[in-house]
Amino acid sequence: MKKLFVLTICSGLFLLSCAKDDWDNRNPYLPEIAVNVPINTSLPTYNKLEYPGNAIYIPTYGINGILVINTGTGVRAFDATCANHGISNCSKLTLNGVEATCGCSDALVYNLYLGLATTDAQYPLKEYRVSKTGSMITVYN
Repeated sequence: MKKLFVLTICSGLFLLSCAKDDWDNRNPYLPEIAVNVPINTSLPTYNKLEYPGNAIYIPTYGINGILVINTGTGVRAFDATCANHGISNCSKLTLNGVEATCGCSDALVYNLYLGLATTDAQYPLKEYRVSKTGSMITVYN
């Protein structure tokens, strides 16, 4: 009887610890917007993403566009909106190499390898999921 009880408890804990998807990227400043961006790195516009250390800006997706970087160990994608301000004219990020700068008065700078601000900030950049198959990259949420 004790073995059955222990087995039931262990099984329950195991099932509770398994999550289908642990992705949680909520930010009170940024709304959830559906994103599904196919990127063909064979095209000249996106070819830079074939090489580590290169980042590109893709407008018209997400809130203010999307920033995509090849880190050398994979590809990461972030919304081009400052994660520490409400959406406004100044919250659009400007790509500067592997960093992105907020246009608001505090001019927060984010490192695209990490998605974190280089100075003290509450929220990291809003990150999107990325899958890569051959020369096709898909950015989605």
